[in-house]
Amino acid sequence: MSPEKEILKNSKKRIQKLKLLSKFFRQEDLINIIIKTEVIHSYFESKSIAGLDINKLELFHLQYTDSLIVLLDKIKKQKEAGILTAYKEIDANEDYIAAFISQEKGGRDFGTERKYQNALVSDFLKSIYKNLTDVVTPVDYKKIRNLSNIYAQDYYRKEAKIDCLLSLPDVKYYEFDNVDIERKLLGKLNANNFKIRFICGYIISNQIFELFRIVDTDEDFIWNLQTNEFYLLEQDIALLLDRSPNTSSKKSIVSELRNRNEELKTKADNMKTELPEEVITMLEKYKETLDSQEVLNQVISIDEELSILNSMLNLNLNNKIQ
Repeated sequence: MSPEKEILKNSKKRIQKLKLLSKFFRQEDLINIIIKTEVIHSYFESKSIAGLDINKLELFHLQYTDSLIVLLDKIKKQKEAGILTAYKEIDANEDYIAAFISQEKGGRDFGTERKYQNALVSDFLKSIYKNLTDVVTPVDYKKIRNLSNIYAQDYYRKEAKIDCLLSLPDVKYYEFDNVDIERKLLGKLNANNFKIRFICGYIISNQIFELFRIVDTDEDFIWNLQTNEFYLLEQDIALLLDRSPNTSSKKSIVSELRNRNEELKTKADNMKTELPEEVITMLEKYKETLDSQEVLNQVISIDEELSILNSMLNLNLNNKIQ
């Protein structure tokens, strides 16, 4: 391959490289630079201007195009690393979301099982009452703890003043098999046929509490799972507690992760077009330089020919003088 063809071939490769980079960065000034570079290349390829020195095309690329390609290549690698990091985080978030959804579809549902807790604790308290009144009745101590065993860490409220949940010092209890029930509470439950409703759970300082309401009343009571005590909650103290239904911390996390993924996708997409201010300024200056014909004038400059011709004329003149 002749030197001229080799230079033209390498010139096309450089232009193609710039085009690939422009697809990544999507910068208007870079596209304009490519167009101007193609115009300069075309002068040499088509030989529309007679007598052009092909080496000047190579010199143009060495001085301008190659430096631009090296710079943009480095920036592209930096951005690709940032984009890869963003998508790795997106993938990790998606894995967590998928695992949570799979668990939800597995049949465990706090909303349903909290309703079962109403009947389980009601039957438990009724059994304790019967045993206290000399009617021997089996007591299931295990089932009433299933709800907290499965859901406490994820659903039970973790912010509350523990003093509002603990029993008062003057409370009087009935005792049966390590279970303490406030006497006043047991009387109210019996009068209401042990109809109760689970309100919410708390997990404070590694202690678990469940809050219930006696149906058709405005009276609440607490089950302290550590001490196995059941006692009424004074209404003035109840006002200091958040008694709204429990929600899953994981559902909140899933929602946050989905929002985070949207932010990361937008960030990754914008990362391609966001360039340092000094690089943007450089591209503008590069484009302006090509627009001003300065580079084109250098490529097709006649200075070298004039210099050679003047040197020859001066040489001939000196020879004549001698």
